[in-house]
Amino acid sequence: MTDTLEAVLDRAREEIDRSEALGEAQVAVLEAALSLVRAGRPRLAEAPSERAELLREALASVRAATVATGIAVTRAHRSPVAAQLPGLLPGKAPARI
Repeated sequence: MTDTLEAVLDRAREEIDRSEALGEAQVAVLEAALSLVRAGRPRLAEAPSERAELLREALASVRAATVATGIAVTRAHRSPVAAQLPGLLPGKAPARI
């Protein structure tokens, strides 16, 4: 499974625009998944420090994904398209026609 995740992560890093928050969130989630899968390997049960390091890496990736996703949501709500669509912004009631 790790080989598949590594291949997907490599491809994502090549093809996803990480300068945008959404792209960064996508890559960070894949990084977290890979770290979690690696931490779950049976051989690491006997190496708690290695497992802990992988879990810390997963947590850091999840945090990065959370921040990037929050930025992406904020930007989506501030975009010109969102401003023209009633009901998409928090606290704004849909317009009645």
